[in-house]
Amino acid sequence: MGEAVGLPEWLAGTLFAVGFIVILGAFAWRNTSRRIARTKAKRPSPTREEFIALMKPDVSESTAEFLWDLAMENIEPWLAPHPDDDLVKDLPIAEEDWSMEWPRAYAERAGFHESNLADWPEDWPPTLRNFGKWLDRSPKA
Repeated sequence: MGEAVGLPEWLAGTLFAVGFIVILGAFAWRNTSRRIARTKAKRPSPTREEFIALMKPDVSESTAEFLWDLAMENIEPWLAPHPDDDLVKDLPIAEEDWSMEWPRAYAERAGFHESNLADWPEDWPPTLRNFGKWLDRSPKA
């Protein structure tokens, strides 16, 4: 590959790999920016207090605060979480974070092992509100 353009083989391979990574990063940035813009356009961005109040009918205050803090770590400063945000479609949060790390952190904070979390109800979409309701179903310390 490098001989065709007059470059050493190792340099051509390195430039190809770096170029590929830059292109992947550009696509990821574009897709994330589009997701954020779509989410901002379809709903208001509540303050922390508004988020907790919106969650209050379905989720304990401590769980709502926990979810706000974790979501803000991932999406601030672009937007604020809303209880009805779909974790897959609306928020630029890696699935590994909310599906594996958040339950583990919640269980550790509440003083039980994450294996004691209830099974996720099959008919629930993965919204922040449903995630909070699911966490609240777990054993208490």
